Amino acid sequence: MELGDYEQPVVMREENKRRRRRMKPHCTSSNLSSMELISIEFILPTSNKHTKVPEMMLLEIAGNCTVEQMKAQIWMRAIEMSQTTDFYHTFTPDQFILQYQKKGQWYEIYDKHQVLQTLDCILYWKVLQKKVGKIYVVQKQKPSEEVQEFQRQLNDLIGYDVTDVSNVHDDELEFTRRRLVTPRMIEVACRDPKLYAMHPWTTSKPLPEYLFKKITNNNIFIIIHRGTTSQKIKVSIDDTPDMILHSFFTKMAKKKSLMDIPEDHSELDFVLRICGRDEYITGETPIKDFHWIRQCLKNGEEIHLVLDNPPDPSEDEVQKEEWPLVDDCTGVTGYHEQLTIDGKDHEKVFTISLWDCNRKFRVKIIGIDIPVLPRNTDLTVFVEANIQHGQQLLSQRRTSSKPFTEEVLWNIWLEFDIKIKDLPKGALLNLQIYCGKAQGLSTKTNLQSHESPNSDSKCKTQLLYYVNLLLIDHRFLLRSGEYVLHMWKIPGKGEEQGSINADKLTSATNPDKENSMAISIVLDKYCHPIALPKHRIPSDPQGDRTRAEMPNQLRKQLEEIIATDPLNPLSPEDKELLWHFRYESIKHPKAYPKLLSSVKWGQQEIVAKTYQLLAKKEVWDQSTLDVGLTMQLLDCNFSDENVRAMAVQKLESLEDDDVLHYLLQLVQAVKFEPYHDSALARFLLKRGLRNKRIGHFLFWFLRSEIAQSMHYQQRFAVILEAYLRGCGKAMLHDFMKQVQVIELLHKVTMEIKSVSAEKYDVTSQVIAQLRQKLEKLQSSKLPESFRVPYDPGLRAGALVV
Repeated sequence: MELGDYEQPVVMREENKRRRRRMKPHCTSSNLSSMELISIEFILPTSNKHTKVPEMMLLEIAGNCTVEQMKAQIWMRAIEMSQTTDFYHTFTPDQFILQYQKKGQWYEIYDKHQVLQTLDCILYWKVLQKKVGKIYVVQKQKPSEEVQEFQRQLNDLIGYDVTDVSNVHDDELEFTRRRLVTPRMIEVACRDPKLYAMHPWTTSKPLPEYLFKKITNNNIFIIIHRGTTSQKIKVSIDDTPDMILHSFFTKMAKKKSLMDIPEDHSELDFVLRICGRDEYITGETPIKDFHWIRQCLKNGEEIHLVLDNPPDPSEDEVQKEEWPLVDDCTGVTGYHEQLTIDGKDHEKVFTISLWDCNRKFRVKIIGIDIPVLPRNTDLTVFVEANIQHGQQLLSQRRTSSKPFTEEVLWNIWLEFDIKIKDLPKGALLNLQIYCGKAQGLSTKTNLQSHESPNSDSKCKTQLLYYVNLLLIDHRFLLRSGEYVLHMWKIPGKGEEQGSINADKLTSATNPDKENSMAISIVLDKYCHPIALPKHRIPSDPQGDRTRAEMPNQLRKQLEEIIATDPLNPLSPEDKELLWHFRYESIKHPKAYPKLLSSVKWGQQEIVAKTYQLLAKKEVWDQSTLDVGLTMQLLDCNFSDENVRAMAVQKLESLEDDDVLHYLLQLVQAVKFEPYHDSALARFLLKRGLRNKRIGHFLFWFLRSEIAQSMHYQQRFAVILEAYLRGCGKAMLHDFMKQVQVIELLHKVTMEIKSVSAEKYDVTSQVIAQLRQKLEKLQSSKLPESFRVPYDPGLRAGALVV
């Protein structure tokens, strides 16, 4: 996809918008589709005074206008033609939402910045060959008390208020909450209620040889309990739980009364549960593939099961959604041909393609402000501004050094050597505050050192603060305007380091606004929103010819590069070779992380060629899943959502047992996603909603991150809320009791810690106080029964003090 073969028009910044009008518009047939008028019938919230039928009006809307502009047109027309014009003078368009019906479901047209022709409803109507679509204008409803109470319960479980938008500079948090409704509803609707209620813990791995040797003639003995009686039976390890139940009931046909089984009951009325555990042996899986059975065989223990009534699937009912659905087209922009200003009447331009912006990107550094100065006042300070994509530095600039005072002002523009059109989605504007002084500055500190690029004087500098801003937002729009960003402090000596490398990639700002360093910046403003277009993948006839031209000597060199250890850094020459022979590299799945790390993500033409290349990833799709290889594409080196989605798609084949095995690493990998809504977040949500055991650990992994990682609180909180809204009432009730126990025990721990002077030498007096506090818990607030967080198959109750 060669995009540099024609002269691109210049998009002027706001201060130059008068000159922009001199550009002569001309009409070409190639862009007629982007200027088409779309006929839509709008059902208004007002009714005819006589017939009481809702008022309707037919409008022809330009395909390239935004949803917000469409709502404004509806309002202006309604004021003109409605019989109740006072209604439209009283209310504003922002107090109403737009809805449409698709396959019996109500969907909301949610993103006010979205271009009309990219809406899912428009595409849906075209498929149905509808000449006129129908959109309903509906007044926003205030949440009921029941809805608000449920939200409060969820916030308590999450440990974070997901409705609090005081520390965000856009609507990504709310946007993601709405977008995750659809995948959640689909997963809940598709899951098997019976299987979900009993969540059997199985594996698809073959029975190990050492366990097989412990089995005689392929048979094992199990003991089935019912009340105070039990029955020992011999079963084949290849029998399923359903077959075992059938065999058991056949054997006990005339002895049901001995096992306290009603005569009119059959095997269909019972399930097998593990003695002493809230874990079931059920389904169509051979009994040898249940983890508990293998554990008993390994330890040489008898297998005790209980003949029990199955849990009620109705207990897993989900709270009714109060939001209409939003489709996956929400927030999507059009193609460059639809958005470009080239050849269009500028009076009819509403959104501009990023690829039309031929200027270099720049940022104005106004200054910094800090509530408390460092003790050493003999310091200078400067701002380093980086544009990075994953770990790849695309461009770098810095201010001059100035004395470090409470307020430092620069008021200067920093222009980068990267054009706006080349900014990739996921690119971060990384702002860092460095301090330093003359040669004699002591470096005995835990702060990161950095050689100052200042040519005036050579001195050591230290990184003190940092913050990131996504240059392309979650709606594919270029950031613009003024920002005051509260920065994160680099941990000092003796302070908790946390996961500093992951934390430095966060796009969240410091919520502690009162005590944090603040930096004020300005990005260029434009006459219209600047949107990153969707990539159109063209055919690539040169691909096959390119593969055949590789000399044997270079082929051998390429194979050596591919075979090197993933931790071994690639040289610029290695990257050049990988990219030059990319059509050969793509035939080797192990080459993908190295090949994609060789991509120059700061060049739009190269990115287009990369997507063109990934369209030929049949070898990757057909290769055996290598989780370690796939996880490399989910680390901090890759911010491109297509690359990361490709890796997640490969993980879809993971069995539940393997998902559990890698769940912690996958949760950590969410930190490297540039946006809250991602293929990885949706994968974790789906697998958690599909299996209670996965969901249980997902809850605790996410909640622990929310409790200790301020850098990613919002992201983990929005994923956890989406899970809790679909996990069912039984799981919610269990989580509430677990959280209650954990918080009570944590409170006791902190109280004891405050009275204990020595960390490791605990006195008898402290032990007595601990015993007293635990006994008080036991008698008052502790739940009678709750699942153990580290093992959902175990239930606990009374404390043994």
